[in-house]
Amino acid sequence: MSDPKTYDVAILGSGIGGSMLAAILARQGFQVLMLEKDGHPRFAIGEAMLPQSSMLMWMLGQRYDVPEILNLSRTESITKHVTSSCGVKRVIGFLYHHDGLRQDPGESHLLVPPVTPITSESHLFRQDVDLYMLNAAIHHGVTYQDHVDVADVEIDGSGVKLTMDTGDEHRARYLVDGSGYKSVLASRFGLREEPSQLRTQSRTIFTHFEGVRRYDDLLEDWEDPKLSAHWNEGTVHHVFDGGWFWVIPFNNHEDGQNPLCSVGLTLDLHKHPQRPDVSPEDEFWEIVRRFPSVAAHFEGARPVRPWVSTDRLQYSSTSCCGERWFLGPHAYGFVDALYSRGLISTLDVLRTFVPCLIQALKDDDFSPERFDFPARQQAALVRSNDQMVSCSYQAFGSYPLWNAWIRLWLLTTMFNDFRHFRVIVKSLEAGDTGMFDLLDQMPLPGEGKPGDNPSQDLIDAADGLLAQVEAGAIPAAAASEAIFQMLSQAPLPPVHAWGDPDQHHLDFLPEKLIGLIQWGRTVAPPPFNAMFDFSPENYLKGEIPGAQAPAA
Repeated sequence: MSDPKTYDVAILGSGIGGSMLAAILARQGFQVLMLEKDGHPRFAIGEAMLPQSSMLMWMLGQRYDVPEILNLSRTESITKHVTSSCGVKRVIGFLYHHDGLRQDPGESHLLVPPVTPITSESHLFRQDVDLYMLNAAIHHGVTYQDHVDVADVEIDGSGVKLTMDTGDEHRARYLVDGSGYKSVLASRFGLREEPSQLRTQSRTIFTHFEGVRRYDDLLEDWEDPKLSAHWNEGTVHHVFDGGWFWVIPFNNHEDGQNPLCSVGLTLDLHKHPQRPDVSPEDEFWEIVRRFPSVAAHFEGARPVRPWVSTDRLQYSSTSCCGERWFLGPHAYGFVDALYSRGLISTLDVLRTFVPCLIQALKDDDFSPERFDFPARQQAALVRSNDQMVSCSYQAFGSYPLWNAWIRLWLLTTMFNDFRHFRVIVKSLEAGDTGMFDLLDQMPLPGEGKPGDNPSQDLIDAADGLLAQVEAGAIPAAAASEAIFQMLSQAPLPPVHAWGDPDQHHLDFLPEKLIGLIQWGRTVAPPPFNAMFDFSPENYLKGEIPGAQAPAA
């Protein structure tokens, strides 16, 4: 029989984002219903974290007192309190490949982020992590039903009515759709852009493997960059003209108990259109065999799950918000797995959406205007990610161009990481989690004016150069040279030889952290200098009170 109660919020989908939202709301005393078409445990991708994702988890868990989210923000607490099936991510690595040639170590980028008390990235084995977060939501009082499908949605001024395929009805004051690509609301209200106007056009093939070799074991001694961390201690990207592979190991630390490795191949549809006459497995190995070092990496590896092959990955929506409803990030749109932005977008939108929703519930006022910022933020995140990824695919066509472009990604990522760290430290110093909202002082991508975000200005200029290369107006070498010249002339922190094509690795050792902070507090120009308005002593010592995640 139908449940006669009216919930405060109904959530469609029980992925990691939906379960986190449900747990947060329940922890704040609201009545939450979460509905899932399928069940758990289940296979999911979106496995590689970045410093921003770990910090955003920390912010959400700290602000709303949800220890289970805090436990996901650090590798140590995941292993101790969640599961031993996840890997560590101490590096992010990119290896550029040419057909028929062994990978040239001079055409690689191994990036080791700084070690801090807040940032600790992981490779999330999603079937275990998602189930853990779902159980946390149930523990905090969420009503959960799985293997149910929504047949109809009615929304009016009095609330939301969901009619299930079983004939049961559920009512709620507000509806959040976190059901992903097959969004119930996107279908119900005709919100999908058809076709999507996103610039990126790619498809992917993926599975989980056993027996993937450590890339470091394949190197000659002179090929090892000898940094403070190794290739296998994070996510490896094999990049080539027309696409890239991801390699995400789950057993790359001494406490790891999971022999599996997530492997995927993502292809530019302009250069690799769909091949319906070839199986995903055959196409995967066909491209592997083109690159000797990639073939050596996967030699002896065995798939343990059915292969998944997609059509075009990109989808987008005309709106994400209406009277009494909101589309979560993966229901609203998606670009590509490159740079692991999907989880960051989910968490960042939760960061801005949750306080709006809580206040709306308290005021019993759900007008769309109250959710204007998270709606604009969501659109901006998709737009900026699309620019970054589409330009990356263009840059894949030439190593010198890729060597220049990846520095712009690194620069943007570094400053976004530091913005997040800054507000965490300031909030701990002040004892006020409301200071997390300082992140929203910078204009959203596409909404600022030149000079508001110098790293974005560099990206826009480089984007224009890539467009000229694509049009045949200038050669790739000229565009690469121009980007390096821009980097050389820009007032950037002295932690990397930004304008030197031969300096491609970055090992963010403690002395570079000191140099970054000294630069920020003395000579950094606006608006960079505004990010250094906190006491650096704790940062340098690595001692930040309250920064450790508690057990659930």
